Amino acid sequence: MEEFTKALEYFPDMDEGTKDAPLDNVFYFKRYHYKSAEPTVYRTGLCILLSGQKRMTFEEHSYEYSALDYIVCSMMIHARCETIASFDEPVRGIFIGFSVEEIRELVESMNLRDRIKTFDSKHVPSPIGPSTMDESFQDSLVRFLKCLSDENEAKVLGKALKREVLYRALCGEQAELLLKLSLQAGPLVQINKVIDVLEQNYNQEIDVDNLAKEVNLSVSSFYRLFKDVTSDTPVQYLKKIRLNKAKEMIITQNTKAYVVALEVGYQSVSQFSREFKRYFGVTPAALKVS
Repeated sequence: MEEFTKALEYFPDMDEGTKDAPLDNVFYFKRYHYKSAEPTVYRTGLCILLSGQKRMTFEEHSYEYSALDYIVCSMMIHARCETIASFDEPVRGIFIGFSVEEIRELVESMNLRDRIKTFDSKHVPSPIGPSTMDESFQDSLVRFLKCLSDENEAKVLGKALKREVLYRALCGEQAELLLKLSLQAGPLVQINKVIDVLEQNYNQEIDVDNLAKEVNLSVSSFYRLFKDVTSDTPVQYLKKIRLNKAKEMIITQNTKAYVVALEVGYQSVSQFSREFKRYFGVTPAALKVS
């Protein structure tokens, strides 16, 4: 643990919020204040905590994680997250995103294909899982953070050191979740494919029949599988994508609510405002003011 505290030496001096690292799909996050549970988007990757504490709730499960802990997320999910932080003990962490292709390449390099063959391909796993870093993982992460603190080093060594961190995750408690993500078929792969479609077309009307065809399932089987994995129906999931996109636009672009509503695919501004308030607990106008 004493050795791992060096990781904080390489954490950037930053304001509360997020800050991009000098490597694609990697960013730091920091918060000084307690934040009650609120809707939060977790994207595909590792969410690693260096200090402070978070409590994530997904479906009926609650996961608490603090320094030395991380969450493996195999797809974009919508959860609720409580942040337990103060000026003396802020939440500091790093998100390391990965693609399915990156995990597959590592699986091939580690000769893990035979292990995958033992899995029940029809079993529906939870798309997320908590874990704790062992000493090897901690050492790899410290090297990665040190590398990211220098832009030139990040350009030359960043990808290789990120790969090392992902390798450690594949050796950890959530190895099976990552291995299942690397399959060419199976529940995680099928639902990830549909989520990609929804993400790319979130402001369009969706046809559940067409989504089912994307993954070669009947509508009833697809509907059941999607809800089993994400805890949402496809329509509910799309609504959450739209609402989170809208929130991002209001905060980062200072866009008016009626413009945002149309941009993200709502036909009715009043319906958008009602659903926004129901989901986030605040109206779009109040969020804009804050």
